Amino acid sequence: MLQRILGRLTVALLAASFSENNSSASPLEDSLAVPAEHDACTKEFVPLREEAVARGKLIKAASERHAPPDETCKLIGNYGQSETKMIKYIEANPAKCGFPPLIADQLKASHKNTEAMQKKVCAMAQQAQRGGPAGPVGDFDDIGAPLLIR
Repeated sequence: MLQRILGRLTVALLAASFSENNSSASPLEDSLAVPAEHDACTKEFVPLREEAVARGKLIKAASERHAPPDETCKLIGNYGQSETKMIKYIEANPAKCGFPPLIADQLKASHKNTEAMQKKVCAMAQQAQRGGPAGPVGDFDDIGAPLLIR
């Protein structure tokens, strides 16, 4: 189940992250790079985006190597923090930087998915730490004993 959850999160991360090629990294950067006055916005926002992408890659790597839920929980939490930083920056500078409202909406939707995923994975980590039942529960003392016929 954890692998299915991490697989979905990886797909969401890849869909939410922006392209990393050497030309324009995203439509957002295209809109930021046009006017010279937006250079400050680019210099401030791009590191936030790169941090989120790097943390997303850590989650993907953890998924591929079947990391334990507690480690994955922490990684998703870190990714969520980087998403929050990007959202706050975009909300604080929409006019100055020319951020389209769609960008903030997409990041907020992605962040809600991240929070839901973190909640599920962290619950699995807590269950694993408690040592929840790994198999059937019950009294198995009579296994192998002859059946009594009444």
